[in-house]
Amino acid sequence: MAELTYTDFDREIWDKDLEDFVPDTVYDMHTHMWSEAHCGSVGGPPVGLRLEIDFRAHRDWAQKLYPGREFHLLVLGTPIPGIDYEGHNDWMAAELKADPASAINMLVSPAMTPEYIAEQVDKHKFLGLKPYRIFAPDPVNGRIKDFLPESFIEVAHDKNLAITMHLAKPTGPADADNQRDLERYTREYPGAQWILAHCARSFNAFMMEDSIRFLCDLPNIWYDTSAVNDLYSHFLLMKHEDRKRVMFGSDNVVAGCARGKYITYGRAWLHYPGNEEGTPHCDSRATLVIYEQLIQERQVAEMLELGRDEIEDHFAGNAKRFLARMREAQSS
Repeated sequence: MAELTYTDFDREIWDKDLEDFVPDTVYDMHTHMWSEAHCGSVGGPPVGLRLEIDFRAHRDWAQKLYPGREFHLLVLGTPIPGIDYEGHNDWMAAELKADPASAINMLVSPAMTPEYIAEQVDKHKFLGLKPYRIFAPDPVNGRIKDFLPESFIEVAHDKNLAITMHLAKPTGPADADNQRDLERYTREYPGAQWILAHCARSFNAFMMEDSIRFLCDLPNIWYDTSAVNDLYSHFLLMKHEDRKRVMFGSDNVVAGCARGKYITYGRAWLHYPGNEEGTPHCDSRATLVIYEQLIQERQVAEMLELGRDEIEDHFAGNAKRFLARMREAQSS
């Protein structure tokens, strides 16, 4: 399983900045699991997203991150081309039987057929689908249809599925093609519910500035806040959106549990691991990306004067209602 290190410095950050902010129940709506048993044709040593962790290890790690909290999660298929997709999806479904309050989005690639996806959804009762831009011919500039064929969206509509969407294009939600596609898909396929990952992939606030009013007018969309370390992105989302559409997510364990911070500059963002050589004027140790994210979320809650009920909804209530709504629709 994943080799994750929790330090005394992390605990200091938690105790001072987060203990009084994070509620008693946490629903993490953006996590990943992985087993090398399903590496398929990828081969070679584990790299990138291939950090082994199962459900039990996720739960144990969460007790370090959020001590004393009740914890549930939405697991998203880990998007790596060439893996054993069916084996990976089957394994996740077996793992999550231990927690009926948690849920799974099936990993999908354009090489699949809509009939196969529908069959697997019925077999495992998946909450939804997890496409990813890496499966597009051009992962940087691909449109949604390039990695999520419209026939898959039809399945999501017919079966009332969630779609966790990590948008492509350099400007993410501000891109004109992405906006045209979301406008059409959300209205033509109302049975599908879209979770726009990473604050609609607004790692840099300029993307949110240029899209938030458009996003607010879309039906059938939700958000997770995973791995975004830009204060103003969180602020704009929570100020202008219906806060009941915004759900906590971490992108644990690979991104959220890296050390350092996702920093922004110009029209870009990148992971900054911290200065290992140290600086003479301050404590240069790095904590976890998820703690950096949570600090931003706490600061935004203070700026907007969110009530305790709104904070509890953000971490659990919104997700509970979303999951209940989806499961009721799928069973009808």
